[in-house]
Amino acid sequence: MQQQPVISEQDKAQLKRTLRKELKAEVTVRLFSQKPSLLTIPGRHCPYCPQTQRLLEELVGLSPRLHLEVIDFYEQPQAAREHRVTRIPAIVLGADGSARMKFYGIPLGYELATIIEGIKTISMGVSPLSMDSRKKLRQVNQPVHIQVFVTPT
Repeated sequence: MQQQPVISEQDKAQLKRTLRKELKAEVTVRLFSQKPSLLTIPGRHCPYCPQTQRLLEELVGLSPRLHLEVIDFYEQPQAAREHRVTRIPAIVLGADGSARMKFYGIPLGYELATIIEGIKTISMGVSPLSMDSRKKLRQVNQPVHIQVFVTPT
């Protein structure tokens, strides 16, 4: 049975144009997920993992500069630790093997726009922050944990 696309054809056409125009360098999209299984282990059920993977497969199919790596959270715990991934689904964006941004959950609606902006920023290789903000950030001399929550409300 053919599955419905997660991204509409109209949105795909627009995204393809945007990515062709704005991506300058390659970006790796790492999805920390779990393999589909008929057996559900309590505490290890990820109902959004398959749909997140389909969405990301559709997204990376829109640009040759995007690459998808799917990493099983339970079978490759070392990779999860290296990227400090603590739950799934998790999307880690980076270039040249580095992890630059991390997102948890399925990126539908407004969240997809956030993923696209993250991909564009990493591909450009330049922070969109003002010079004043960058100067202030250089003064931070200890680890900082920043979380941004995206919701339509």
